[in-house]
Amino acid sequence: MEDLKKYVEDISRTSAVSGFEDEISERVVSVIKDKVDDIRTDRLGNVCAFKKGTGPERLKILFDAHMDQIGMMITKIEENGILRFTGIGGLNPLTLFGKRVRIFGRQELYGIIGMKPPHLSTKEDLSTVEPVEKLFIDAGFSSKEEAGRTVAVGDTALPDSHFSELLGNNYTGAGFDNKAGVLTLISFALLLERTINYHDVYLLFASQEEVGLRGAKVGGYAVDPDIAVVCDVTFADPVGDSVDISTGKGPVIGKGPNFFPPLAKKICDIAKREDIPFQDEVEPRPGGTD
Repeated sequence: MEDLKKYVEDISRTSAVSGFEDEISERVVSVIKDKVDDIRTDRLGNVCAFKKGTGPERLKILFDAHMDQIGMMITKIEENGILRFTGIGGLNPLTLFGKRVRIFGRQELYGIIGMKPPHLSTKEDLSTVEPVEKLFIDAGFSSKEEAGRTVAVGDTALPDSHFSELLGNNYTGAGFDNKAGVLTLISFALLLERTINYHDVYLLFASQEEVGLRGAKVGGYAVDPDIAVVCDVTFADPVGDSVDISTGKGPVIGKGPNFFPPLAKKICDIAKREDIPFQDEVEPRPGGTD
């Protein structure tokens, strides 16, 4: 959808650390508020949009996508101004070495993630992966006092992943888990603006999925839907032979006991009828999303 492309880079660059989703929730509201009948935020940070249906016996259909992304929180400022941090959500230290980060202190600033250099490391050091807590952020401060004027313990940070458009209509950027889902729900809002829907439709942009599925629990109970569809990301073919999913070959439908099989089958049947390509993913256990 051409209308959606102009939002991809903007949403990717928007800060959305779990529990600190204010910036992305404000952006979502600004984008879709004129395309739905009602939109509200709650105290947990969820954004829920509503488009009333026209049918006499309407169901409540909920589409969910979590807004938050994995990030970092400052835990200590060393005497020399170096910042220590921990992960918010499942932060993988292998992705962090040498990466530039955005620090959200009293003002936004940049830093670089460092670790013990190879020529000062033992063989044992080089054969093990340093935990996140052994890494540090160098933002250029020369002392704890100087750093403390801008950064405090409890401030958040994000890897500063550069947004790029790749070949084949693919993109790379920060936090597409699950800003891809956020963009999917925005596309729904753009579509609803131009169509008449029989049933009541709710779009839940949920908070704090990465730290315990918290937003979806509150938002889901508030709506109490008859049908719920969750939009999140999954793994595709570059990660290994065990994954039989490819980008560009259609959305992936989760199938398993926790995915309400009659609804999954109904979605697949409609896709086949309308000649919409899709892929299957088997989830024998509860999926790791809302």
